[in-house]
Amino acid sequence: MKRFVAARLAAALAFAAAPGGVALAAGPFQEVPLPPPVRSSHTWSNLSLIAGAGLIGASFALSRHADESYDAYLLATEPDRIGDLYDRTITYDRLASGSLLAGEALLAAGVYFRFLTPRHGASASLGLSPRRCALSLAF
Repeated sequence: MKRFVAARLAAALAFAAAPGGVALAAGPFQEVPLPPPVRSSHTWSNLSLIAGAGLIGASFALSRHADESYDAYLLATEPDRIGDLYDRTITYDRLASGSLLAGEALLAAGVYFRFLTPRHGASASLGLSPRRCALSLAF
């Protein structure tokens, strides 16, 4: 019984496939030309990534100098030397913080401009008129 149902189903599908019961051969697909890829330089974003990583590394070295200066400040006994070491500690600490923040900003900017920026030609526009409101996104 199952063979009979399968045979009838196959015959019905074969005759219903095309008008007049004859299956038509499919033609070739139309070729759609693709635009050539836009080559853009990533020099600035790569430099930003390298500079950001360098500044982050420099912040650790500056922080180590600040710690060493603070340790010397704790051991100092002369008032003039104490003031100089304290000022040096504060300077190195602020330089380390600034270097870390600038490095993080450069690293984030480098990642954004290297990997997350839209391609050239991609756009978004908003059209407002009395009869319509449309948002157009092109990728």
